[in-house]
Amino acid sequence: MLASYAAMSGYFAGNREQPGQNEQSGPKQTKRQLAVAALGRIEPCSEIINIGAGFSPDRLESLFVARGDVVKKDQVLGYLGDYAEQIAQRNMYRAQLEEAKLRLKTEVELDRSRIESAEINKRQVLEVSPLRIAAQKATIESLEAKLANDKDILNSQVQLFDRGVASRRLQQDMQAAEAQTEANVASARARLAELEHQFEVDKTDAEIRIRVARAQLERAQAEFPIASLEAQVAAAEARANRLTLFAPVDGRILNIKIKPGEDVSSGPVLTMGDTSLMRAVAEVYETDIARVQIGQTATITSRALPHPVTGKVVRIGNMVFKNDVLNVDPAARADARIVEVWIDLDDPTLTERLTNLTVDVLINTQDANAALARSGQP
Repeated sequence: MLASYAAMSGYFAGNREQPGQNEQSGPKQTKRQLAVAALGRIEPCSEIINIGAGFSPDRLESLFVARGDVVKKDQVLGYLGDYAEQIAQRNMYRAQLEEAKLRLKTEVELDRSRIESAEINKRQVLEVSPLRIAAQKATIESLEAKLANDKDILNSQVQLFDRGVASRRLQQDMQAAEAQTEANVASARARLAELEHQFEVDKTDAEIRIRVARAQLERAQAEFPIASLEAQVAAAEARANRLTLFAPVDGRILNIKIKPGEDVSSGPVLTMGDTSLMRAVAEVYETDIARVQIGQTATITSRALPHPVTGKVVRIGNMVFKNDVLNVDPAARADARIVEVWIDLDDPTLTERLTNLTVDVLINTQDANAALARSGQP
């Protein structure tokens, strides 16, 4: 194994070009173009995620995870200092909301009962009063018929009295009966007028009662601030969520930078990433990037790995950066210009606990050179 690493290290030392170094011609150039060597690092495919408290300074109240813990998406990782206060405020608004809903329910039921009572009263007025009026009209018709009969009898008695057949006493009794019947008819007509007038008044009163009951219902619904209390509950919930540290993805806790009780600024509280899928990020010199293509195979080695790991180039960067991974060779340049190349690993299990591990990357460009040779391009 040591001999294998020594051979691989010698290969990297002989093939990694320094920036600005001119390529040689001849057989050595052809051999070099079979691969591109670069330094790189290991990271999760999700990249390293910094979880912080935003721009609001606070104190870390509690933390429920430790380095290396596996977490699920949306899992609560910890709380900031004002979280308990926001939860208490939210619970207060919820209690006020429940009380307002209960009172509103009671008022609504009462007002609906009033509306129902007013509608029943209106229906009674519309159904019963006409029957009373009709009965009174029938009574008047009966009294008028009796009055007509009394008048006919009285006329007959007057004629008989003039002939001396009937007595004065009988004539006077008939006159009194006629007068009584006329009085009854007048009283019945007055009662009819009273019933008709009362019917109109009762209809108007029934309509007013219904409108008043409905207005009371609308006022009760407007008086209780249900919508504003619901908005306050939602706002308090949102503030509490901002004071809660959630896991944005499934992954592993990589580092904890702030412990409970310490102040939190704009920096991260902890870092995490999805280590179930790992990749290598190679820093390829800008002079070599033209030979790297998507789909090429790569070999990743490190003294921390039991054996080399293979992978495939899946993405090539579009910007030139200063190198972040520094070579241990003191003669190597520390300000080299590089392009990042992302390589998915065939076996990510060997590196899932080695985030930011510095590795040597060898990208095989032989297939690309063979394709150029067949096409006749230089």
